[in-house]
This record gives sequence, C-alpha cells and structure tokens, in this order.
Amino acid sequence: MKKHTTKTSLSPADVSACSTLAVDLAKNVFQVAGEDALGQVIYEQRIKSREAFLKFLHQLPTGLTVLMETGPGAQAWARQLQQQGNAVRILPAQRVAEHRSGAKNDRNDVLAILRAGRDKGIAAVPVKSTAQLAMQALHRARQGYVRRRTALGNQMRGLLLEHGIAIAQGETSLDRNIPRLLEDATQPLPDMLRELIAELMGEWSQMGERIRVLTGRLEVAAREDETAKRLMTVRGIGPIIATAVLAKQTEPERFKNARQFAAYFGTVPEQHSTGQTVRLGKMCKRGDAYLRSLTIQGAHAVLKQVRPDSDHPDDRRLRRWLSRHGQKGAAVRLANRNLRIIWVLLQNEETYRRQPASSPEAAMDH
Repeated sequence: MKKHTTKTSLSPADVSACSTLAVDLAKNVFQVAGEDALGQVIYEQRIKSREAFLKFLHQLPTGLTVLMETGPGAQAWARQLQQQGNAVRILPAQRVAEHRSGAKNDRNDVLAILRAGRDKGIAAVPVKSTAQLAMQALHRARQGYVRRRTALGNQMRGLLLEHGIAIAQGETSLDRNIPRLLEDATQPLPDMLRELIAELMGEWSQMGERIRVLTGRLEVAAREDETAKRLMTVRGIGPIIATAVLAKQTEPERFKNARQFAAYFGTVPEQHSTGQTVRLGKMCKRGDAYLRSLTIQGAHAVLKQVRPDSDHPDDRRLRRWLSRHGQKGAAVRLANRNLRIIWVLLQNEETYRRQPASSPEAAMDH
C-alpha cells in the first residue's frame, strides 16, 4: 500500500483535489492547508508575499470552499474570492482557537481553521460590503475615542485625588468641576500639575468634540436608511445601535429563531449544567461585545425613564424585572428582548408599535 504523504508544492492539480481550503492570514505571509471530502489534510503551503497569494487565489477552481478566521484583511480577501466564484466562510477567531491543538503557530492555526470549519455549531461571520465596512469604521473610530476619553477622565480624577481633591465620575462632573478647580488659586495644587491637568482637559474636550462629530454622521446615516428608521421604533434602540446592526450585516436568516439570534450576542445566562441538574449563571458575554454593550446601554436609558405609576404592559414588565433582578439584570433582559425584536424587523418591512394598555403584547404594524 502506498504511504500517504502531505503535499507541500503549489500546483493547480493539488488544489483541485481539495474540497475545502483554509487560510491563516497575515500581512505578508499566508499559511494554506486543504482537505479532501473525507476530512484528510492533503495539501499544505506557505506563501510569503501578497502578490504570490493573489496569484494563488486566481488558480483556485470555482466552487472550492475557502475558510478564514476573522482579522484584518479577511473581508477584503473574502470579497476577492466571492467575485471569482468561490464560497467563503469567515469563522470567529475565538471559536477557531478552541480547535487548536499544540503550540500556537501558523501551521497549527490553519489546521485549527479546518477543524473549526467542520464544526456545524459555529456561525460564520457574514462578508460585508464596502459601504458596511465604512459604517463599521465610523463605529470603531467613535468607540476608540470614547475609550480614550474615559481613560483620560479617570486619569485626571486619579491625579487630583492624590492631592486630596475628589471629583465625581461622569462627563458633567468633569466639565463643571475641573475648569473651576484650575482657576481657583486657593487650591493647593503645584503649578506643574495645573498645567498638566489643563493639557489633559483640553485633550479630553477635543475628543468629546470628535465623538459628537462622528455621532452626528451616524445619526444622519440612520435617518437616511429605511431599515434603521424601522429599528429605531423600538424603545432602547437609537441611531447608534441601528447603524451598528446594519454595519454588522448579521444576516438574521442564518438563525432559526429570535432566541438564537439574541444568544449570538451573549445576552443569555452562562450554563453549568450536568445530567438533570441545570445551573444558570451570569451573562455569558459571548459573541459581539460591542453590539451587546450598546443594547445594554440603551436598555439602561429606558429603565431610567420608567414611570412608577404607568399601567402600560411594557412598563409593568420592566418594573417587575427591576424588583426581581435589579437594575443590571433588568437591563440585560430588556437588551435580550430588543435583540429578538430586531431579528423580526430585519426580515420584513414592518415597524414596531407598542400596543395600547389594554393589550398585553406588543405588535408589529405595517
């Protein structure tokens, strides 16, 4: 019997024998592995330039499925492959890591992608259009400004606290107290620290202006998009969340029901179950952390506006959640419910309308 050997040379015949090809992407080096219909790895190759990798892609037979993991460049290469007739699946990097065996290196990574591709429980990341990627870029830039501005605010508060000056958390507190503090000559602050805090405060204010500019662009985009306008009819869904959903290209038809769609974003309890014992823990926090965070923030905003004397079914439900699970628990439950509603709205042309107080359920209305 002829002993099987792994092929490592680049030729069209080698690739044509594969049913699935996996690629571990990097900036200039690409590790490739292919398997046949039986799941046997029959092809491996290391490509050391972008030009050679592009030439390699052009040689692929039409109909070959190509697997990648999420990361910089994956979306661009995926669009290139789709244009030439290849099916592409982009797998979440954290789920691919679960299938890695041995040390982390390019070869083990690409083999892990092949194994993850056989896992039917892993939902692939949709391939986005250039417009959706541009929208996503706005969100990422805004998110970066928010993080850096929060870090600057905490840094200023910490530096002042070392001198016995306590500033409350929050944008309003910083904006009101720090300029007044810097102008107060009676405060025991060294001149060097005053200059530093003034510089940090200027940078903090500049970032706030950048956040407002990007927020304005997202609000304009939401007003111009019909789907975003329909999503914003849901309590707790504003232009930031609506445009984030559009940028993510979630493809709700991939999910069997609204429950699975909401679970995809991690707003469900972590399970620690065995046999007949079912244990549910805290929120699992799996999936898209950014969109999950936004929906929970929107839920918190709704909960702050709930009137204690309202007889509306939605408000009664929220008050019941607040009494049983507290502010954070109620926010997670409302975020989960809103994600389920989003799943329905993305698959039709309807808008969300709260039913009158006489009806216990919310409804969709044309």
